[in-house]
Amino acid sequence: MASSSILLSTYNGEKYLACQIDSILAQTDQDWTLLIRDDGSLDGTCNIINQYVQSHPDKIKQIDSNRNVGVVRSFETLLQECDTDYIFFCDQDDFWLPTKIETSKKKMMDLEDRNPQKAIGIYTDLRVVDEELQTIHPSFWEYSKIAPSLLTTFEDLCVHPAATGCTMMINRKAKECALPFCEEVRMHDSWIILSILKSGGIVDYISTPTMLYRQHRGNVIGAINENDSYLAHRIKGIKSVIKNNKAQWRMIKKLGFSSHIHYLWLKIKYHYNYCRLQKKDDQK
Repeated sequence: MASSSILLSTYNGEKYLACQIDSILAQTDQDWTLLIRDDGSLDGTCNIINQYVQSHPDKIKQIDSNRNVGVVRSFETLLQECDTDYIFFCDQDDFWLPTKIETSKKKMMDLEDRNPQKAIGIYTDLRVVDEELQTIHPSFWEYSKIAPSLLTTFEDLCVHPAATGCTMMINRKAKECALPFCEEVRMHDSWIILSILKSGGIVDYISTPTMLYRQHRGNVIGAINENDSYLAHRIKGIKSVIKNNKAQWRMIKKLGFSSHIHYLWLKIKYHYNYCRLQKKDDQK
């Protein structure tokens, strides 16, 4: 049995799905199984999946699905179905660089050697690209004002989610502490990372981009250029900001975060420290 599972939830993804699967098949580390669950696609996605399952039966498996449950519950189902030591999460419209699995696994094994029997999660930077995979920005973290070095504790990551699910790798212990998802889960990636930290586990990151983060009209979330008129962007999207923060609050409350004042303080503290960090970098 392969040591790693790659979990892919699809929905109306026929335009980019083959490109993504091909990038997985081209990985330098081939010790994996790709597990796919389709969430009720109405286009040609299932035909593409069937073609790959038939041509690579030893590498690609599809689990039965007969209804639309949404991306969070679809990934929860995939996580419940896999039984490997290591787990990767994958979106249907991106492109994995050839050493993504190899690089993440090397980091994971180093962390496991130093932290035996711990739940561990890893995430990485991404390169932001357009529909044709042409670079928009070399770093998603810079593009979106994310500084992982400032976001290392459970409380910090409750307030400022930093891990992008499609870059994440977790071990078996992390899976055990993340399941089942609570009803208030906003996105699977944030819930998994916070569950790891809540259990006393380890979350670390790789600063090198391991994949191309494709931006197009159909993105569920997508990358936002926070460096381009940051305050104006926040004011313009105030309804969305309020909605997202309410959803995040409902989820982290389930994990024991209970102070609105502390939540607001951590928001302010992060942006202050981020500005200081940027100023230091600019002076170098």
